[in-house]
Amino acid sequence: RWDGLAKPLGSLGLLETALARIAAVTGSPDITLDQRTLLVLCADNGVVAQGVTQTDSGVTAIVGGNMLTGRASVCCMSRVAGAETLPIDAGMLTEVEGLRSIKAARGTRDLSREPAMTRRECLSVLLAGMDLAAELAEKGYTLLAAGEMGIGNTTTTSAVAAVLLGRPAGEMTGKGAGLSDAGLAKKIAVIDAAIALHRPDPADPVDVISKVGGFDIAAMTGFYLGCALHRVPAIMDGFISTAAALAAVRLCPAVRDAL
Repeated sequence: RWDGLAKPLGSLGLLETALARIAAVTGSPDITLDQRTLLVLCADNGVVAQGVTQTDSGVTAIVGGNMLTGRASVCCMSRVAGAETLPIDAGMLTEVEGLRSIKAARGTRDLSREPAMTRRECLSVLLAGMDLAAELAEKGYTLLAAGEMGIGNTTTTSAVAAVLLGRPAGEMTGKGAGLSDAGLAKKIAVIDAAIALHRPDPADPVDVISKVGGFDIAAMTGFYLGCALHRVPAIMDGFISTAAALAAVRLCPAVRDAL
């Protein structure tokens, strides 16, 4: 279709590539992206007890509540982009009235001491994420994106990424929401110790997420699987969503085409 238009071949660069890929996912060159939503998976992480964050888990509920009322900054950005924001409780410690829940537990356990969740809990939330994608596809949404909210989730994501990519934790870990140099060193040490303790299997993304991940990552992994299954293009943005996307692609390589 692009090559049949009256313009120099390839002159619109990456836009042409992106839309050609979307056409391949949807099965049609007639692309409509006007119905779009951002799914935000909210979950808490037990590893916060190890002092790897600037704030405590109470912030997760505050921001989740602000998303529900449309007052969070992401809601403002979504409105500008012509998208809806749909926050979901994927494993928060605190219940927020009116917030839809898919959770299997109130937050993960402290991964520095025990596996973050059971395999059954991980699969429950992962499959619920797939169901959310199916539901949105059935409602006619043509472009989906996923985000997260959860204090401590850069720690869990760094752990998951380090295992899946076979890289040192120090290479995969940053300061998150503003840790000091000492705080970063502690964060890396906690991740190293958790990986050594639980020995997650890099060939099994569900094992990795259940041992050192978070419920938001589990839900987002399932969401990306669901987007691909139902042929709806999905946008990745940021470290946590791309780590979840990597887990989804490791589970089913064909998912890559939808991302």
